[in-house]
Amino acid sequence: MDLKLHGVRGSIPVPSRKVLKYGGHTTCMEISSDTFQLIIDLGSGFKNVEIKKNIPTFIVFSHFHHDHTQGFPFNSAVYDKDIQFHISSALLNRKEILRVLENCFSPPVFPLDILDDNINFNIMNFDTFKAAAIDFFKIETFPLCHPGGASGYKVSAFNKSIVYALDHEFGLEKKIDNGLLKAALNCDVVIWDGMYTEKEIRNKLGWGHSSIEQGVMFYRKSKAKKLLISHHAPERDDKELDIMSKSVLPKGVFFAKENKTIKLI
Repeated sequence: MDLKLHGVRGSIPVPSRKVLKYGGHTTCMEISSDTFQLIIDLGSGFKNVEIKKNIPTFIVFSHFHHDHTQGFPFNSAVYDKDIQFHISSALLNRKEILRVLENCFSPPVFPLDILDDNINFNIMNFDTFKAAAIDFFKIETFPLCHPGGASGYKVSAFNKSIVYALDHEFGLEKKIDNGLLKAALNCDVVIWDGMYTEKEIRNKLGWGHSSIEQGVMFYRKSKAKKLLISHHAPERDDKELDIMSKSVLPKGVFFAKENKTIKLI
């Protein structure tokens, strides 16, 4: 089973030579094996995901802010009628997901209505999605602190587990933080929202993101094997991330890199 990050940037894509090492695409993560492909969030990095035709493809959204959906219509596979996508979110029900995606990807906002008569999008309620996926992987959800709401996920397969917790503001609601910690205890990989430094976050209360330093603290509490800090601020370039990697991050904690594949088995 492989974990691949196709987008690690927050808010907007960054087309700059200064971010070539860590990447400029917005959030998109792929978990895949010989039997399934799961994609969490469709930021601009989704354009570069290679959809596999011979295995089922599952897509789940943490929430529907534009940096987590903007790549949806730009992967050519979504127009291939021979590929079916099983799509859901723990945040919204089926009708609400349809409404949001139709509003985002139809005129006058988008030139095409990509959901119109598109038989390859199997959009479903999250409980139905969980049941459809159970022969391939187990997916659990927990709430995150983010304006408008967001859902985190724990994906388990082949005795490995990955916890996805982007767009979460740590420290706002103890009950939600405890739920996240419970999900992450002793897991193999945590994907952490580290959009800000501890200094920057002081002026960002209620913005829905955590700090790099909080990620280090969470790693130690969770006893996870590895923690990847993602959702990098648009202005945070390779040079700054390299400096902080050496000065702030302990062994086992890394800044997420676009196109980096982590082999779990």
